[in-house]
Amino acid sequence: MQDIYLRLAKHLEDLIMGYPFNEALTDLLKEMYSPLEAQVALAIPNDLQPLEVVDQQRIVERCDLPESAVLEALQSLADRNMVYTRPLGTGAMGYALLQVGYGVPQTFFWSGRKDERARRMAKLVLNYFSVPTTQKVYGPVPTKTYKYAPAGMSLDIAMQGVMPNEQMGPIVKAAAKIAVAHCPCRMSASLLGRTDCRHSLEVCLKYDELADFVISKGLAREISQDEAHQILADSEKEGLVHMVDNARGQIKHTCNCCGHYCWNVGILRRRKIPRDMLMAVYFIRETELAECIGCGACADICPVDAVKMVADKPEVDQNWCIGCGVCAVACPAEVISIKRRLANQAPESFADLHRQIKQERGL
Repeated sequence: MQDIYLRLAKHLEDLIMGYPFNEALTDLLKEMYSPLEAQVALAIPNDLQPLEVVDQQRIVERCDLPESAVLEALQSLADRNMVYTRPLGTGAMGYALLQVGYGVPQTFFWSGRKDERARRMAKLVLNYFSVPTTQKVYGPVPTKTYKYAPAGMSLDIAMQGVMPNEQMGPIVKAAAKIAVAHCPCRMSASLLGRTDCRHSLEVCLKYDELADFVISKGLAREISQDEAHQILADSEKEGLVHMVDNARGQIKHTCNCCGHYCWNVGILRRRKIPRDMLMAVYFIRETELAECIGCGACADICPVDAVKMVADKPEVDQNWCIGCGVCAVACPAEVISIKRRLANQAPESFADLHRQIKQERGL
């Protein structure tokens, strides 16, 4: 019984966005899969990119179980959102393992449910996704999975060297379908009784294939581009940070993250993992100090606590600033701008991003 979960853990570890092994992983997998389902999951290829699927016949051929048992297990996994599904060009359903950041642990919390299973999963996720585990997921390779997109798309804020593909407006406009789900980080914290974060919950935006998936599974609701823009503007006013796929095109989601419990901004705020090891940060803050009125609004709202007021003037820790721009949104004197920090740009597409990460990981 234990052996099947250890084998599955190894299988999942070799995904592009894989699951680093620790003792808590098998407990999580036991909750996700029955022994038979774990055997079927082992037959789902682990060399696929996130959101890439294969047909059920390929899985049947790779599994030492009767076809009827494999199909029944796949249906059970799909019904419980334990695999990613998407129709193939033939109309048949395609299947893939949930990869970290693209379904795990998000599928447990996107819907906003607060039932006993969600609470149980929140505990298991907390035990598994420790800071060292998170560092192993996102830290080892030069190309980072996600980046921060500057705030201010609906506000008049000066931004220097920000390309259209790095702005939230064009990202939303390029999406054929948009969905909004609940923030999995704040949802899991709430389920565990942590009540000190008051930020909005239904702010997690999904686009195109990922939007189709979460809508079809009842994990999110479809929204218009106008509503997406409003969610982004409201998030900026709250001091939430736009986190998107580290690509110039084919963006699949935007998380609006806080410094309390979100896995990336919260970790940086607590100085647990160096900024550039965790995320791609292309921009940095710049301040016209001579025009600053010393109100401290930027220090109050900074999600990573990178701004301190010294003699009524803001001092920015350039090693921790993430260039998110929410301080510019809050500045009444409009003396803050966002300038380019890194000369390079993100990989061209979502597919290019994960091909690059796969190559760097030696998979």
